[in-house]
Amino acid sequence: MSKKPLWTDEHFAEFKKEHISSLQQRLQNNQSLNFMPSNAGPLHTEVQEPIVNFHAAPSQLEINSQNASIIFGSDRPGGLASGYGAAGAQGSNTIDIVVGRMAGANKGAGPPDGAVVEPSFGADAARIYISQRTDIDKNFGLIEGRIGSIKGHSAIGIKADGVRIIGREGVKIVTGRSYAFGGMGSTGETNAMGGTPEVCPPIELIAGNSDGEENIPGIPFIMAGETIKHLQGVARGENTRDAIKELADLVEEVIGALFNFVLIQATFNSVLGITPIPWHANAAPTANTQLVSKVQAALWHTRINKVMWDLNHMQPQGYKYICSKNVYST
Repeated sequence: MSKKPLWTDEHFAEFKKEHISSLQQRLQNNQSLNFMPSNAGPLHTEVQEPIVNFHAAPSQLEINSQNASIIFGSDRPGGLASGYGAAGAQGSNTIDIVVGRMAGANKGAGPPDGAVVEPSFGADAARIYISQRTDIDKNFGLIEGRIGSIKGHSAIGIKADGVRIIGREGVKIVTGRSYAFGGMGSTGETNAMGGTPEVCPPIELIAGNSDGEENIPGIPFIMAGETIKHLQGVARGENTRDAIKELADLVEEVIGALFNFVLIQATFNSVLGITPIPWHANAAPTANTQLVSKVQAALWHTRINKVMWDLNHMQPQGYKYICSKNVYST
């Protein structure tokens, strides 16, 4: 992860450099530091940095402070020919909150001093984009997943190097319509276009912006190859627990059947061992010894391990309990 210096004059236009007076330069030149110049930078004074000029559309209103701005206008993810605003669409009102325009350009050096730039959903440092009508997935370069790419609907996009959502008393991520609002009819609220949303639209957590699949090669004559999808459904904790518990019950039935078989076979061997046939008398005790030491003892060991596995993974007090006690999903 590259780390940029807090301040440098490297990216200023050449004619500006000799007129820039940074705090570091004042120290080097033994200039007075009895007061903090209004453009020195520290203590929230104005920071001297290269100027980036935003090419605003005629209908847009810009509130700007250096390289941080709020744009009120219509849907515009790029140049003047982009978005529903370029098509003159009604109902495409948009608020674009952005800082660090084109900060990622030129390997992080940003645009040249004095450059005129358009919105860039790839190179701008951080953005909250709120639009009444937009193609949000296309604008942010997102894969379709199973939900698909939303087109021409209201949307909010948030993008930065890091995004955090913090709720001191909980965070809910909810999809679908609500039936709690009056005047919406028996089908509940509509989407922004007046349409009816799905009853239970999915939630997709996509790491790496990939919804493809991976082919796992097999081993000839031993193991067949298989294809694994990157995007899969999340297991539901209680259902997963119940499924494994049922499997554990089946394993317990097998252990019990084998244990009973050992007891029955040992009884038979004991009777067989007192017959006058010499090889029977010799084989039976040996077989019983093997059954007790190598089968019955192993079954007891397996049963103990199964009980411990159940306590550790299937019970809420277990240290590896498979159900989260804090995160829930449907």
